[in-house]
Amino acid sequence: MRLIIWASFAASLSLAAPSSVWAQAGDAAAGKGVYERKCLLCHGEKGDGNGAGAEHLVPRPRDFTKGLYKIRTTANKTPADQDVFRVISEGMPGTSMPAWGVLPERDRWNLVAYLKTFAPEQFKEAPKKLELPKEVSSSEASIKRGKEMFEAIECHKCHGSEGRADGPSRAELKDEWGQPIAPANLTKRWTFRGGATRTDIATRIAAGVLGTPMPAFLDAVEKPEDVWHLTNYIMSLGTDRPGFATLVTVGAVSGAIPDDPNAAFWKKTAPQYLPLMGQVIVDPRNFNPAIELVAVRAAYNDKEVAFHLTWDDPTESKGDGKQTFSDAISLKFPAQITAGTERPYFLMGDADEAVYLLRWEQGKGVGEASANGPAKIAPLAGGEATGAVAFANGQYRLVMKRPLAVKGEARPSFRPAQFTPVAVQAWDGGAGESGPKMSLTSWYYLRLEEPQSSRRFIIPPVVAILTLAAMILVVRTANRTR
Repeated sequence: MRLIIWASFAASLSLAAPSSVWAQAGDAAAGKGVYERKCLLCHGEKGDGNGAGAEHLVPRPRDFTKGLYKIRTTANKTPADQDVFRVISEGMPGTSMPAWGVLPERDRWNLVAYLKTFAPEQFKEAPKKLELPKEVSSSEASIKRGKEMFEAIECHKCHGSEGRADGPSRAELKDEWGQPIAPANLTKRWTFRGGATRTDIATRIAAGVLGTPMPAFLDAVEKPEDVWHLTNYIMSLGTDRPGFATLVTVGAVSGAIPDDPNAAFWKKTAPQYLPLMGQVIVDPRNFNPAIELVAVRAAYNDKEVAFHLTWDDPTESKGDGKQTFSDAISLKFPAQITAGTERPYFLMGDADEAVYLLRWEQGKGVGEASANGPAKIAPLAGGEATGAVAFANGQYRLVMKRPLAVKGEARPSFRPAQFTPVAVQAWDGGAGESGPKMSLTSWYYLRLEEPQSSRRFIIPPVVAILTLAAMILVVRTANRTR
């Protein structure tokens, strides 16, 4: 199965025409002017997807000359005007296509009319509305059935056994235009390009995605209602959107912190999600970053601090040093923590001020380094950092540990209740990321929570006992005076 979601339909219908409107007349001549101002740079003068900026974009801009529209609510290949209008209005998550809801509604309808002139033959057939089977609500039984169908119709060959876009067919997939195309990561519904609601997902399953390896499955499932069972299973694979952290907190523990990334200790620790963006400040710029999210869990005891990082990567890459490179990730801190608000340059420091990296690289393990920029990273000798990594089903889990207190100017010490600047950099070596070509965050703050005193367990029962004793004394005194 090939489920690629190409436009967000989950936003408010205030951006679109009323739901009862199947088509709306637009002025193609007026739409041509809108296209030339807003669309030509990517989609090209001829509408063939070969605009000046096309070579820098992944996936490439849509070629309108074939009349293939991936996202539609129709049973045939002709999209409804409203389908095209909504894509224009709401954009395409995970691509360079922005939401053009800022344009006047009339301009957007005129643009729909103009886009149809690039392939007039394809629009001679009237659109036929897709009728979905009767909706089935989500339940444990429905999700179980959906998982069975996920395997039966071989969705896992593209999307992976746990839906993280790491299936064995991934490397072979191409679209109608001969471009490599990645399957959707089904655990991240907020990136679904055709919408993240149950109806959006069921529609993609039933109708397929034209121009891609994702076929229509309405007639392929055993029973029509299996479309909804499969939808319910897909929705169970992840949340609609993670809540991003603004402060990374590190919990205090009294015992040993496990090295095993899959230990129950880490599963019980709440994740803190940090979004990553492509590095576009210096060459080589990363306009299409592969890693967009890292989950951080952290804990410390009286001796050491440990960071547990989780991120998705469809391939475990040790790299050949030419086309692919080693997967890697690092936590960045100022070399010394000060009380002020000044921080080193966010792009891994600069010539005047170095940063400290707690870094893992596939094949090399965990180490410490000093950086004066993304191209000037020097390993630090004599460190005590350790770590362990696990990779399975398109996901890395990593634990990195080091002592709380250290000596020297190149390494920071961590103290409870102190706000410490922290940032993340990540490299998907299999996607050709190395050096400055990376995903990264800006500076966040990290804080080690203060250890909770054992007095909080002792004082309440003591107070209760004293209160009870006082009440008994009052009662006895009252009885004696009678």
